[in-house]
Amino acid sequence: MTGISIFILSNSNYCWSKDAIFNENSDRIKWCDTQSYQFEKDIDSIVVIYWNAWGNSYDQYTFSYSSMTGKMLVYVDYMESCPKYCIDSSEQINLFISSINDFYLNKTIPIIEEKKKYNTDEHSEYDIPTFIIECYKQGNRVLHSFTSLENGDYELVFNHKFERFKNMIFSMVKKYDIYVENYGNTMESNK
Repeated sequence: MTGISIFILSNSNYCWSKDAIFNENSDRIKWCDTQSYQFEKDIDSIVVIYWNAWGNSYDQYTFSYSSMTGKMLVYVDYMESCPKYCIDSSEQINLFISSINDFYLNKTIPIIEEKKKYNTDEHSEYDIPTFIIECYKQGNRVLHSFTSLENGDYELVFNHKFERFKNMIFSMVKKYDIYVENYGNTMESNK
């Protein structure tokens, strides 16, 4: 007989890794990562997946950065017909790397500064947009983390730097959608 374990994590900006442990938090149990990492020493590539991208062309967008190539790419991983788009802006790349460092690797800044309970007895349950963060060293995943961007019961107040990071991801998604549309139109006109 096979055992099945199910973990339900709600409104989590916590990460899990091979060194994670359970800790008690006032009203919930959460995963707390016991290990911090350093970019380029412990990590050589970062993948951020924006899942459930409401109002966009696709449900999931992947952002990857490799310290070996110095390139950051945006693509839709599950659609082979979608091209990859290279981010050239050093400002965006620097914000991407420093945000991953601060919030997920070094954990020096909290992602959520405040949770404000909505004044209602109703509970909203829906697919919540999420950032999934994966960090790799020589092809081995060493960190897997996620951050829910909404909560059905609480208004989330994000740290101002995380808000900038989130808005940058959203703007890159919009640019990518336009890029894919233009790419498709170019391919059609070349037939």
